[in-house]
Amino acid sequence: MSIISDVLANRLTLLQSINSTLSFEGDTMDTPIGTRALIRVLDNGELIALEFIEPEGMWSESDVLEEYAETVEEGINTTIIVSENEKDKIREEFGQDSIIKIISYDEIGSSLQYIS
Repeated sequence: MSIISDVLANRLTLLQSINSTLSFEGDTMDTPIGTRALIRVLDNGELIALEFIEPEGMWSESDVLEEYAETVEEGINTTIIVSENEKDKIREEFGQDSIIKIISYDEIGSSLQYIS
C-alpha cells in the first residue's frame, strides 16, 4: 500500500469513529504525480465536506488549486492533507485566514469532528 492509501484508510476509520451520524466515502485516483485520495463527508446524503489527500507536489498544480477554489465557493467544508514537508508552505500560500483546513499525514487524528 502507498502512503496515500494508508492515510485514507486511517483517516476514514478515525472520522467514522467520531462522527457516527455522518457517512464517509473514500476514493483514490492515479495521476502522473502520484496517487491522490478524496474523502466525501455526507450528512443524510448531502455533501458537506471534502478532504483531499495529496501526494507531494500535487496541491500546487493549477487545476488542483481550481478544484479547491470551486469546492470552497460551493460552500463545502474543505480539508487538504499533505506531507509534513509541504504543510507550512501550503499554509503560507493560502494565508492565515484561509477557511481551508490544512493538516499533515501525521496529523490525521486532528480536526475530526464535523457538525451535522
